[in-house]
Amino acid sequence: MQHKLNSQDSYQQSRLKWKQGAVMGLFSLVLLLSSVMAKAERLNVRDADIREVVETVARITGKTMIVDPRVKGLKVTIISNNDFSKEEIYNIFVSSIQIHGFQAIENNGVIKIVQDQKARYEASPVNVSNPSDYGDQAITQVIPVQNVDAQQIMNVLRPLVSPQSGHLFAVQGTNTLILHDSASNVQRITKIIERTDKANDEEIEVIPLKHASASEIVRILESLNRGGQQERVNQVKAPKYVADERTNSILLSAGNRQRVRLRALIHSLDRQLDSTGNTKTIFLKYANAEQVADVLSGIGEIKQKEEAANSGRAAGAGGGASQRSLYSVQFHEETNALVLTAPPDIMREFDSVIRSLDIRRKQVHVEAIIVEISDNTAKELGIQWLFSPAGSGTQPAGIINFNNTGTSIGQIAGGALANRGQEEEVFTRDEDGRITGTETINTGGDNGVKLAEVLGGLQGAGLGIARMSQSGLSWAAFIKALEGVTDSNTLARPSVTTLDNVEAIFKAGQEIPIITGSTLGDNNNNPFQNVDRKDVGVMLKITPQINEGNYVRLNIEQEVSSLAGTTAVDVVTNKREVKTSVLVPDGGLVVLGGLIKDDIQQSSQKVPLLGDIPILGHAFKSERTQKTKNNLMVFIHPRVLRDDKDLREISNAKYSYMRAQQLEQANKGISLMPTVDSPVMPTYDEALVLPPSFEAYMDKEMLLDQGQEPQSEEEANED
Repeated sequence: MQHKLNSQDSYQQSRLKWKQGAVMGLFSLVLLLSSVMAKAERLNVRDADIREVVETVARITGKTMIVDPRVKGLKVTIISNNDFSKEEIYNIFVSSIQIHGFQAIENNGVIKIVQDQKARYEASPVNVSNPSDYGDQAITQVIPVQNVDAQQIMNVLRPLVSPQSGHLFAVQGTNTLILHDSASNVQRITKIIERTDKANDEEIEVIPLKHASASEIVRILESLNRGGQQERVNQVKAPKYVADERTNSILLSAGNRQRVRLRALIHSLDRQLDSTGNTKTIFLKYANAEQVADVLSGIGEIKQKEEAANSGRAAGAGGGASQRSLYSVQFHEETNALVLTAPPDIMREFDSVIRSLDIRRKQVHVEAIIVEISDNTAKELGIQWLFSPAGSGTQPAGIINFNNTGTSIGQIAGGALANRGQEEEVFTRDEDGRITGTETINTGGDNGVKLAEVLGGLQGAGLGIARMSQSGLSWAAFIKALEGVTDSNTLARPSVTTLDNVEAIFKAGQEIPIITGSTLGDNNNNPFQNVDRKDVGVMLKITPQINEGNYVRLNIEQEVSSLAGTTAVDVVTNKREVKTSVLVPDGGLVVLGGLIKDDIQQSSQKVPLLGDIPILGHAFKSERTQKTKNNLMVFIHPRVLRDDKDLREISNAKYSYMRAQQLEQANKGISLMPTVDSPVMPTYDEALVLPPSFEAYMDKEMLLDQGQEPQSEEEANED
């Protein structure tokens, strides 16, 4: 009985404990559910001010937010039908303000709401392990690039970066990328880089050739691939091939698929020719066929001697020497072509030399600037005297004559006497011949011819004073004064364009006759003179050589000549010549040399003792001072014309300058001929002329088939 009571008590206690545990579990479940419900929130706003949205999110998430003063006046709409946690609500908030151009930057538990442009300067998480946890928050990621160039991949990825707040930089030294953008966009770009940054299968393979020429095979491959240039633009790497002439091999760099295809093509071309020799006609594009033929003939002789020496050694060793066919090099002048006949090995040598020589050569435009400035100053002052006593007739009793100032008083007196003539006494006779008396007769003068010649050579001011007396002393004085200034400024700009290493000559001037000899003959019969002609003007002879780099070597001969005057024998010419070699940078300016002359000449003639008297001595003195100063400089300005663009540029500039000068003259008109037009160069038009369309071409062919003449462009435009 007692045992039964104990069992019942135990059962009651166990049941009580179970009820207590169930109540506690239910209470814990209620607390858990209430906690979960407390964490879940729903964010629904319509056209709410952004500051109110920031305040609401701060209250829900419990975060501290600082709002930039410029963040205002913006309406935000967030529509949601689900409940989210605090972190999810914060991420939704960050995405919403990012749409409106703002960023939420968190640092040390404080969140700053700033504009996108300012967000780049704020602290943001760097190198996060899982960007997806940050939603649209701004982060900075350093991405190492292993196999491709960081600069190249940066140019490809830059359009994917946010233009307002994102930035992408490449560090060349470490080949890394620095990306600052929203975490979601950083994650997307990182995945793209992981798929792009892979090692390619490109390798370099050396393919030796047995029969064909390596340079010729490379030329063929480049010609084949040139047609597909547009298709290769999107490829990462285009195949590359380089010919090694020394080993007659091709270095091929390409991917696996391209390398297999190109290797098969090269082996197909590397076949032995059916015949031991062949004949080939090569039309040259730039080089002269005759000059290239001389070079090839010399190479052929050397190769032939090498073959003969090798054959002789093989025969001496007991081997049979193979007979090689002879080579032949001919040129056709009319078509500028070469006709070659040679064994394959010599033909390969010929092809290589022709390709190296038949290239477009550069041109050089050389402009010479010749500047001469001269300044001549002369001053003359002199007094000359003539004295004649009474009854002296035409014979002077004294004269003070100076010749350092040109015309002298003696020359003037001689001209005056020649103009006056001479008086002679003539006897008068009667019919029987007896002298009846004397008569004074004037023979007459030369009407002032000699005096005019003397005064015609007078320069400056001349003043004559004279006193004639029959009973006393007759005297005359002549004062000569001159001040002359002569300035000259001469500029010559000869220019010439020539090919590299080709001499060019430019001449501009006149041919003047110079007597080299004369013969009168017997009794002055059949006289004749030997006349030679001499070039006078500007002459430029130049040979340019374009060096590697940016320099031009010029062999220059520059000559400037002009007429200086005449002498009793013949004409006198001035000549200035420069002959030198210089090294000038392309487009630079160099001075070849110059003549600088500063000459002062003083001449003084006076009467001894009288000319030394102070002040009064100037009446017995003649002085002349001449100052000559010459400056001559020659400058050279070369310019290398590497392509058609440079040639057109300089030609158009010269053409436009000359046409502008003609237009200026035409606007002024022709004096006394108002109805005559001045000639003007036509307008130089380089417009691209397109070929006719297919329809226009077919219409033209149809008209020709029908025997009709198609319209010209002018007639078509008028229609």
